[in-house]
Order: sequence, then structure tokens, then C-alpha cells
Amino acid sequence: MRTENQRFYELKLLNLERFLPVITAPNGIKIAGFNCVGDMKLLQKAGKNLSKKLKKIQDVIVLTTELKGLPIAQEVARSLKCDYVCLRKEAKCYMLNPLQVKSKSITSGKSNYFVGEDDISKLRNKNIIFIDDVFSTGATFLNIIKFLEKNNLKIVAGAVILKECEKNQVEKDKIFYFKDIPIYFCEYLPLQ
Repeated sequence: MRTENQRFYELKLLNLERFLPVITAPNGIKIAGFNCVGDMKLLQKAGKNLSKKLKKIQDVIVLTTELKGLPIAQEVARSLKCDYVCLRKEAKCYMLNPLQVKSKSITSGKSNYFVGEDDISKLRNKNIIFIDDVFSTGATFLNIIKFLEKNNLKIVAGAVILKECEKNQVEKDKIFYFKDIPIYFCEYLPLQ
């Protein structure tokens, strides 16, 4: 709901313009609230942009988390002509021997994700690209990396639509490294 005092951040992304509400996250930091779910024009452009940066990686599979990472992961997987695996927020009855991934998010606090044995087998012997909507603190990426390493799975890259950062932390070429893993992104999202 929009109020008179609501501030907005004007995001310019891939020749698109979006107005993001400035909100206070559970940890007290003010952020521009980005929700790409259902924004097909933005998702298609971001998916194409990230896919161009990732196309050199061979024998790939995309990994993401439910919910906001899912639509961009689908766009990238479609463009790269590969499969994807989605870590779910709840263990589902159809999951064979689900494994739990504990995580923490700047917007939702603690999160648990689940993945079944059948999806783990899809990830084996593949070059995994983890995709999410926004890279903020790195907590989600760190927990995904730990989970993959614990299960002898190989993450080779990451990709996000936006990288949240201080204005003076801008990297060239829209790539940065997190735990020696290249993370590609479309645009910056400054902390508010």
C-alpha cells in the first residue's frame, strides 16, 4: 500500500525503469524492495543479459531457491537450453529422501530449503550455476556453496539480476567474485 511518506528508488535496468519502495528489512537496513516475480519484460531482458555472460560454461545446470530466484532461473535455463533445480521452502511428499539446506536472507530472515535425491542426482557431474534475484550480504550464496561442497557438487558461477552495494563499491564489467566464484549481475542496487 502506498502512503504519502513512502520513498521510492528509481531503478534503471536494461533500458527499463522501475520504482522500488524503500523499506526497512528485518535486520534494520533500509533497502529498495525489488520483486521481479511476474515482471516478464524485466525477466526476459535480465535472462538474456545473464545468459550471454554464462554461455561459455559447458555441461551446465541452473540451481535456484523458491520463490524470487525461480523466474529468473527459468529464463536463464531456457536461454542456455539446460535444466534447472529449485530448492523448495518445504519438504514435499514427492521428494525422495529430502535434504535440508539452512540459509539466511536479508529480507526473510532464516530460511530452510529442501531438495530431493532425484534433483541431487541431476546436479551430479554438472557445472552448477546458482541464480537468485539479488545479491545482498552473500548469506544465501554462502549457505548454498557449503551445501554443494558438503554433497560433492560443483558450483562454477553465480548470477543475479541486482547486486546490492554501497555506491563506492561498483565493480567494472558487472562481475565480482565471492569465495573465488564469479558472480555475474545486470545492475547495481545501492543501499538506501
